[in-house]
Parts: sequence; structure tokens; C-alpha cells
Amino acid sequence: MLNGAIMGRKDTGKNFENEIRRSLKSSRHIWWFRIQDTNDINRFVKIAVAEKQPADFFTVYRSRPIMLEAKTSRNLTSFPLHYGNTRAIAKHQVTEGMKLERAGGLSFILIRREEYRNKKCYAITPSQAKYLYSKAYDKKSVKWTWFEEHAYKVERLKAPLRWNLQKLYEEAI
Repeated sequence: MLNGAIMGRKDTGKNFENEIRRSLKSSRHIWWFRIQDTNDINRFVKIAVAEKQPADFFTVYRSRPIMLEAKTSRNLTSFPLHYGNTRAIAKHQVTEGMKLERAGGLSFILIRREEYRNKKCYAITPSQAKYLYSKAYDKKSVKWTWFEEHAYKVERLKAPLRWNLQKLYEEAI
């Protein structure tokens, strides 16, 4: 029964990526491309050597390249920075996002708070993510109040659930 319950559990990360995909499809002004995850490739090819991907989506808005990485958490009090020994936001994603920003682009790590009937999405920059993993911050998780105070709040669109990425882009540009 326990195994069936675990297998029946929804993959909130993939659901969030699908919400982002629907959000991008619904905007006529954003060009986008879904970057295949290394894990997705490894499901089809037994021995695949693939580079770590910098983000989930590569987009262009008003001639600006923008990378999007989607993260989600069911924790209702905070966003965990680690899952065991693994960082929730990979170091290479922060580094590559900062490189894109230095080259004139934008990069966002979208973090969704998974709460039944009250999902919220925040966007942070790679610099903010770097700070959260620094000795200066020195915590194991980030309270949702930190996101309320320091992150972009991404407007939620309904039917089907989507996020107003064009508005986010406008605020950031």
C-alpha cells in the first residue's frame, strides 16, 4: 500500500513545468524552447553523456534572452535549500544564470509554493539564489516570508493554471 501511495503521488515538479509550458504557449510575445533534462535523456538512452542543463526553459522577450528554472516545494512554512546532500537549486544553474545576466540577458529561478487551491509562484535572480546558499544567509531553508519581501511575485492566471511570465519580464526589464 505504501509503495502504491508513493507511486500515485503527483510529481509537483513536472506539473509546475507543464504550467510554465502552458504559460509560455499562451503568450504571443515570448519565443521559448524547453531544454531537455539530463534525466529525461537518460530514460531513453542507457549510457548517455549529457552536459548539465543551465535551466528548464530558454525564452526570448523583446530581443532579451531569458532562462527559466522551475522549482517547487510542498513545505508550507519554507523552501528547503537541500534535499539530503543535494542542493535544491544546482550550483551550475546559479552560475550559468549569472553568466547570462553579465552577457545582457535575464535569468529567473521560479519557485512555486505547492499549497492546495492557493499555489504561489516567486521569481528570484541567480544572485539572490547565490546569497541564499552563502555563509551570510546560513540557513537550511528559506521562509516563505523571505520570498514575499525579496522576490518577484508572479501573477497567477486561471483556467487552466498558468503564470503571467510576460508581466514578470516587463517588471524585470
